Amino acid sequence: MKVLALILACALATAQGRSAKVATTAVGRAAALGENPWVVHLRLAVSTSGFLNSCAGSLISSSWVLTSAGCIADARFIWIRYGLVNVVNPELVTETTAVRPHATDDIAVVGINRFVASTDNIAPVGLASSDAEMPSAGRFCAWGADENDAPAELLQCYDVELSSADGLLVADVSATRFDVGAPLVSDGIQVGLAVSSADGETMTLIKINDKITEFIQPGGYLAWISQQTGIPF
Repeated sequence: MKVLALILACALATAQGRSAKVATTAVGRAAALGENPWVVHLRLAVSTSGFLNSCAGSLISSSWVLTSAGCIADARFIWIRYGLVNVVNPELVTETTAVRPHATDDIAVVGINRFVASTDNIAPVGLASSDAEMPSAGRFCAWGADENDAPAELLQCYDVELSSADGLLVADVSATRFDVGAPLVSDGIQVGLAVSSADGETMTLIKINDKITEFIQPGGYLAWISQQTGIPF
């Protein structure tokens, strides 16, 4: 779900008690290697079932990944893939069990347990400050689902229009359950991450409807992120 997309028309959408002005669903294109070096793919073994889940996140330092708490819920083991477009051909893979979910909200950090050096295809993203002005547009990149509702393998990017509802960012993109934790970026700064609802082993994107996805704003959690990682954001 990535880069340049044509936004066709604007409409007023109301559902689940929320109201937001949004455009029709953005059209995605295949991502180019290195254009979104902070996007990471997470594959995790679930403790209760032994099954594998897939979700996404962002590299925010050489030792930490930011994602959704729902993404890593009940994770026994996590493989993190970096510097990739196709999930089967990453530049680097690390393994970890170090997860730190927020106590109440859908945000988490994952410790990498090693130093990840920046390359042409791997680099951390900056986080928007808590008082930053909300952007009107951004880019959302993730792997999504295939025609069988299984995790897809090729990174897609969408350029989306943004608005706000109940403290969350709202984007005109139809994300999938495998996109939980994926970053929303504007001008090279992360302004949101895809919000999830975790019910046991199931991760589901929180949406206003099937075409509009909501994102938590990490700028409101910088103090918590710094406390967990020891890095001043």
